[in-house]
Amino acid sequence: MVKLETAFESISNKLQKVLEGQGFKKQKIAASTSEEMAALFTGEGVAYSVVYFTDKKHMVLRSCAMTDEGPDNKWRVLATWMFDPETDTMKEADSIANDFVEMVTAAKVVKRVAQTKRKKSEDEGNADPKFFAKRLVGLFPELREEIKEEENSYYPFRGVTFTEEKILPKINRLLETGSKPEITKLVSILGAQYGNGNKDTRSIITIVILNALDDKYREILEETMSDNLKKSWEGARHYKGKKVKPEKIKKKKKGSDEGYTLND
Repeated sequence: MVKLETAFESISNKLQKVLEGQGFKKQKIAASTSEEMAALFTGEGVAYSVVYFTDKKHMVLRSCAMTDEGPDNKWRVLATWMFDPETDTMKEADSIANDFVEMVTAAKVVKRVAQTKRKKSEDEGNADPKFFAKRLVGLFPELREEIKEEENSYYPFRGVTFTEEKILPKINRLLETGSKPEITKLVSILGAQYGNGNKDTRSIITIVILNALDDKYREILEETMSDNLKKSWEGARHYKGKKVKPEKIKKKKKGSDEGYTLND
């Protein structure tokens, strides 16, 4: 058990320390209410917000674009964690803080923030399948070595094949035996990476992963899933049961930046 105010302050302070190093500034906002607590950090082109929703017991990291008047308030959820101050401790709060810090310090996120001068549309995502796989290391630490092995053995990174062979079995195991906070974190990663991903990443999330899961998990997955991903998953369901064409295996080429698509 921990005081909510103490846990929230610890999480927001750790995030503030990292964001200040990126040029962000913590802003004063309206006092917290019985329904939510919030902290706001603004930069040149992007704003981040940490919000705790009392009714859902969700600790959320989200971002939106900045305008001349301030945040445009079209928030995109980057991560969501279940947090119940009645049963959780500072250990869980520290885990949430570490995940939020990881989100805002990921190399591509930092680069994207530095380059952002205007609001980007959802179709401008550039997170590729390898970046998506690396975001899952926090849930599945063994992926770290498996990603390295894939990088050393194949070029380009076989997003579809790697997901089917390495990621999907772990997700199925998590859904069978994992805790609700772990499942919530998985859904948060899927939603964030779908929103930030390129077309290959989006197809992998909806067709290769979500369509391959047993329907009995649909309700628990959709409980914290973003509306954007829900809609896309529904649209992708007519592909359920169909085999996604795997990538052509190519000899490893160092120094090449050749890309690929799901239909290569």
